[in-house]
Amino acid sequence: MPTISAGRLAVILGSLVALGPLAIDTYLPALLTMAGHFQVPIHDVEISVSVYVMGVAAGQWLGGPFSDQFGRKPVAYGGLLLFVAGSLMIPFSADVQQLYVLRFLQALGGGATAVIAAASARDHFSGKEAARVLTTIGLVMLLAPLLAPAIGSLLLSTAGWESIFYMLAIYGMMLGLVVAFMLPTVSAQGGNEPLRKRLFTSYGRVVRERRAMGFILANALSFSAMFTFITDAAFLYMDYFGLSAAQFPIAFGANVVTMLALNRLNVILLHYYETAAIMRTGLIIQSVAAMVLLLLSLSGWLTLWMVIPLVMVVCGMMALVMPNGIACFLSLFERDSGAATGLNGTLQFLMAGVVGAALGSFHNGTPLPMTLLMTMASVSALMLFLLLTREEPR
Repeated sequence: MPTISAGRLAVILGSLVALGPLAIDTYLPALLTMAGHFQVPIHDVEISVSVYVMGVAAGQWLGGPFSDQFGRKPVAYGGLLLFVAGSLMIPFSADVQQLYVLRFLQALGGGATAVIAAASARDHFSGKEAARVLTTIGLVMLLAPLLAPAIGSLLLSTAGWESIFYMLAIYGMMLGLVVAFMLPTVSAQGGNEPLRKRLFTSYGRVVRERRAMGFILANALSFSAMFTFITDAAFLYMDYFGLSAAQFPIAFGANVVTMLALNRLNVILLHYYETAAIMRTGLIIQSVAAMVLLLLSLSGWLTLWMVIPLVMVVCGMMALVMPNGIACFLSLFERDSGAATGLNGTLQFLMAGVVGAALGSFHNGTPLPMTLLMTMASVSALMLFLLLTREEPR
């Protein structure tokens, strides 16, 4: 039986997962300023976004099995220590290469911390109830990207870009207190299996579950479609369409408002439809919106007022895809929930990092590379979902 209410657990876990959006979205308004500080083009600083998600991928790959072996709390403590240390050192970066290294360290800790959230939800709830908890976690988490650009813009204008990372360090310290005094303790699942062996065998058990991999890969590619926009958002809105640093949070925040609305819709839909059916619908709509963006880019008809609503749809669908996808694959695991969550997060951020790096390589000063990669990622997510998640006939 659950030892904590679903709402309270969701708020606690949502604050942990919010670490990632905060670490990414608060410094987006500062990218141009940081580029000037390091005397490099903005695309060189944008690479630090991809470096961060690569670090999150590594942190989740390690953190998932570690949390099964040693428990959720010890992994969260270690992750938060790395995150806070990286955040405090970033303002002293001598050049953009040092920025990359410290962002990776920060992300390694952030990924290890965030990975325990879905596994912790599975520790206490299952099935549609787990999906509702994960949806509520998403609601709490979405407040971060809604507020983060505005917070970053305010800190940038009043105390400089360095203050953004000091704020992140303070948030990490506060999370340490939340984990210590509010997160329920759950016994480790590791048993007698050596950790070195578990790091590989647990992932092997997850990979062999065809349907689970369908949900995990669809999650990862769908997230990559959204992250492609996030990586290029500063260029798209401020450089290409000419919005100011003060206007940027409004345009960016429109996506989060859509996600919040669809997050609440998902709670209602779960009363009437299965989680996999809702996820499939979200993937279809995301793919169509991305393809329209690509066609408009190819035709040269793309305007700011077309980009904003279409990107809102692409990003908004994550509220229907992600929580239902996680609930679907976690329902297939009892013993390896941490490893399954770790693999989901690893592939999610690894693919997003690769797509983000590809975007930097193929950037041509237009939205075309962004819209092309968004379409490729979203359509691939839908295809893999349809191919891998169908049940075998009895």
